[in-house]
Amino acid sequence: MFLKQVILKNFKSFKGKNVIDFPAVITGIVGPNGSGKSNIIDAIRWALGEQSFKNIRVDKGQDLIFAGNSQEGSASFCEVELIFDNQKKLFNSDFTEISILRRIDKEGNNEYFINHKPCRLKDIIDLTASAKIGLKGFSIINQGAVENVFLVSPQERRMMLEEVLGLKNLELKKEEAKRKLEETIINLDKTLALEKEILPRLRFLKRQVARWEKREALEQELKDNEKKYFISLLHQLYTEEKYEPQNLEQLSNELNKLNALIKEKENNLISVKEDQNKELELTIQNITQEIINLQDERSELLRELTRQEVNTEINYSLNDFKNAIINVQATLKKLLSYTEITEIHNEIEKLIKDIDELLIPHKKEVNNKVIEELQSKLNNLEAQLKAKNELLKQNEANLRQSNTNFRSQYDEITGLRNKKEEILKLIQKEELANEKYNLKLNDIKRRISEANYNFEEIVSYYEQNKDLVVLDNEINDLERQIFRLRRELAEIGVEDQNVINEYQEVNNRYEFLSQQIEDLSKSINDLKILIKELTKDIENSFNQALASINHDFNRYFRLMFNGGFAKLEQIKRNKTSENEGNEENEEEKEKEANDNQPLDETYWGVDIKIDIPKTNLKSIEILSGGEKTLVALALLFAIINQSRPPLVIVDEIDAALDEDNSRRFAQILKELCRDTQFIAITHNRMTMAAAQILYGVTLSENNSSQLLSIKLEDSDKILK
Repeated sequence: MFLKQVILKNFKSFKGKNVIDFPAVITGIVGPNGSGKSNIIDAIRWALGEQSFKNIRVDKGQDLIFAGNSQEGSASFCEVELIFDNQKKLFNSDFTEISILRRIDKEGNNEYFINHKPCRLKDIIDLTASAKIGLKGFSIINQGAVENVFLVSPQERRMMLEEVLGLKNLELKKEEAKRKLEETIINLDKTLALEKEILPRLRFLKRQVARWEKREALEQELKDNEKKYFISLLHQLYTEEKYEPQNLEQLSNELNKLNALIKEKENNLISVKEDQNKELELTIQNITQEIINLQDERSELLRELTRQEVNTEINYSLNDFKNAIINVQATLKKLLSYTEITEIHNEIEKLIKDIDELLIPHKKEVNNKVIEELQSKLNNLEAQLKAKNELLKQNEANLRQSNTNFRSQYDEITGLRNKKEEILKLIQKEELANEKYNLKLNDIKRRISEANYNFEEIVSYYEQNKDLVVLDNEINDLERQIFRLRRELAEIGVEDQNVINEYQEVNNRYEFLSQQIEDLSKSINDLKILIKELTKDIENSFNQALASINHDFNRYFRLMFNGGFAKLEQIKRNKTSENEGNEENEEEKEKEANDNQPLDETYWGVDIKIDIPKTNLKSIEILSGGEKTLVALALLFAIINQSRPPLVIVDEIDAALDEDNSRRFAQILKELCRDTQFIAITHNRMTMAAAQILYGVTLSENNSSQLLSIKLEDSDKILK
């Protein structure tokens, strides 16, 4: 079977997932009114891409989602999947099974899938058109819509026929070609307008550039003379100015070495002075402190010795003793004002001598052992004081010698600095010569730059063309020639590179537009040829099919009405006949007369001519409802018999038939089902008897549709 399966998920009254299989060529769907059986047809139509809410009986897309009931809430989305058998390659696809799925959510977002891969609505329309199923033809006929074939315009009726005859692909290609033709014509008009816009500017720029082409000879002569002039100036500079850069470099190197030597000696001098002098001064300070400490110790021993002698009851005058103490005190105070170690030492020795002279006359032989010990210590201290004094004198001599060496090294550094000054003067002289040389060289570079040359280029030209150098007096003549050539060029006019660039850009743009115009014109001609060929193919195929349809239409019509005559007749109308009464302005008429405008082709419609036997009824409009249904069914069967569509779905189109016509209807279904799969929603017993499988749709207690199925051959066995 072509349509193998329909899967509904939360679609309208069908809650959850419902799977409907179609294994038979004729499948009937029955059920009471309001049970939701027509929702199955709506689901198939919607999945095939239906965009009209009216045709699927809702106000908006979200109404397709299961709305819920008292026991369950509403669903968040719904989807319908159609599964087709493509083993006969009715679809333009290599897959043996084709799945078309459409989904919508509560926000109204639609999604389309082919074989579960996202796609566009256009992809589904193109795919179904290749299999002769669609929404505008006779593949799906809704309840009460069987007579719509009489209500539509002749052009719409033709479109319905083209779709069921499999000509929709050609029509789509034709429409696409016409759309491309219109776009190409618009692009050609835009391109012509752009060409017309830039053409005056291009002509002006071309004249301007032509004038500047006369400058080339003068510019070449000027260029040769300028190069000759500049290399002569360079030669004059190189030969007359005897500046030698290596002298300055040599002096600079010598100065750097001298600076390094001076810095080294200064660092050594400072380091030696700081280290040695600091060490000597520290040594002298330590020795002086040791002498003072020894003298204090000696004074203590003297006091002890004196005390021992007093204890031996030495009889001497108290007044003399007091006078001696006063003298000692005065001498010690005097010592505090001295700064020289030698003077302090001499005064101390003198003070000791005076004390000895005071004490010696009064010594007695009392406690001689203690006195001798004290005297021995005193003598030892005297020896130490003498040694320290000698060491102090030696360090003071070393300090004076260090100062003498520092002065000698300082004088040496002064000599090096004087030599540095002489080198600096020589460097200044060399730099002055260098500055003079650079000034002249920079002046030449400036002239070269002002003449729009590169200095390195001139130097290279000089190295290669020294034979072109002229003498001093000839340089002036060359300079006058250069001024003359520049004046002549100024009279011609200064070449504006921007204008040249603009000319090149505009010219390139013009050539590009010219090529575009040529290509677009060729495309227009090709598209016109394609449209004519497609139109011819469509007309030939349609005319052939129409002849066969008329034969079957008349046969089925005579079967339904027991005689009479019926046929489809083509009528020709042009585009302007649709808009009669609408005025067109002159611009539109001129546009239509333009060769590059889309083809003002006529289109064909289809009218229905009938002649019912034993009556004078020859117009569709005056037929009764039953008669219109019979005519529409005769036409439907004729179209199906001719086009052999893989699938036809009808919804209660047999409701108005009497028993005899119902029997004829069922018999015709059995004849046509050899090549076409039928799905019929019906209440008619004859149609039910013709179906191999019946699906029953009922409404459950929770207001959701439920499916029941039965094979009629199984039911016959059960009845037997």
